[in-house]
Amino acid sequence: MAIFVSILLVIILKLTAPDKKPEMKTLPKARVELFSVTTKDIRVAETLTGRLIPKQRVQLRFEVSGQVVSRLVEPGQSVDQGQVLLKLDDADYRNVAIDARSKLDIEKAAITRDHNLLKLSGKNRQLQQKEVKRQERLIKKSLTSYSRLDAARQQLAKLQVEESRLQFSVDSSAARLAISQASRDTANRNLQRTRLVSPMKSKVNRVLVQAGDYASPAQIVVELIDSTELEFLLFVRGEIAHRIKQDTVVKVKVDEKIQQGRIIALQEDPDDSTFTHELRVRLPAGVGYAGQMVQAEIYLPPLRQVLVVPVTALTYDNGQQYVMVYQHGKIQRQMIKPGPRIGNEQVVSSGVTQGEKVVARDVASLSDNQEVTIIKTAGK
Repeated sequence: MAIFVSILLVIILKLTAPDKKPEMKTLPKARVELFSVTTKDIRVAETLTGRLIPKQRVQLRFEVSGQVVSRLVEPGQSVDQGQVLLKLDDADYRNVAIDARSKLDIEKAAITRDHNLLKLSGKNRQLQQKEVKRQERLIKKSLTSYSRLDAARQQLAKLQVEESRLQFSVDSSAARLAISQASRDTANRNLQRTRLVSPMKSKVNRVLVQAGDYASPAQIVVELIDSTELEFLLFVRGEIAHRIKQDTVVKVKVDEKIQQGRIIALQEDPDDSTFTHELRVRLPAGVGYAGQMVQAEIYLPPLRQVLVVPVTALTYDNGQQYVMVYQHGKIQRQMIKPGPRIGNEQVVSSGVTQGEKVVARDVASLSDNQEVTIIKTAGK
């Protein structure tokens, strides 16, 4: 029985054994569409979408802390420059201002007093100097005592000290007066700061406190907007931003109508996270409303005689871009340096030449040196 099983296994192995020389099968030729690389002038237009915003938005804070006692405006209300919007309780600030003014008046009176005392002190010193000289003459004639001379000298020293003190007070009076005036001015400004006023003619957009709330300098309390003219923000790529100039007129589609906008600001250094440049376009007065979506069509300087291929002709590998170049029935992968992309066309800075034929699409499934069959050729 064991011999029979062994013979059966040998027969099965021989029947299932692979051929010693397997036949190599060739892949069928891929059917491809070619594009002949051409040079052309391209007019570049970029269509961008944005939302209209007021040309100016101001968020106001109190510069001092306190309790809100009056809310004088509401959202949507028009205000003039200098109009009071909110008031804080000013009792403490008023007292500080009165105290500072009083101290300034006292300082001025003290300065006047010191000037007068300095004059009197100078006269007293001169008289005492004469008395010392008289005592010195008398001591030589033995007509007075040394104790009288010493007393006269001591009195002269006291008068000199007093004169020196008054002289210092007079010399520093200007500085003390400036300090007192600064304290008074600061107190008056803080008193004025208890009233929040509008810095411009505008509309109130938001009021974020009520009467009775406590407001601090870190807190936004009122937001004003100037919507006499509207503008919108766009974020553009670097290759577009460096070809745009400030004050350029652009076409803006608002309510299905074409309006003329003007570029008023262009961010030079791109955003660190998006690598885009902020672009601001302003519209004429009376066009659109805040929050409305609009489209801008920005025409850039045309590209002259540049090489172009279809965007679908590109393949990517390790951050590099390639095209499949057709030669003698086969395709070869060729690295290129791309320029800007314009719609469905890719500008090529280098890597291919005019007249070369590249695979137009479906390049991801192809391999280097693969034989292909041409379906059609475009771009001639």
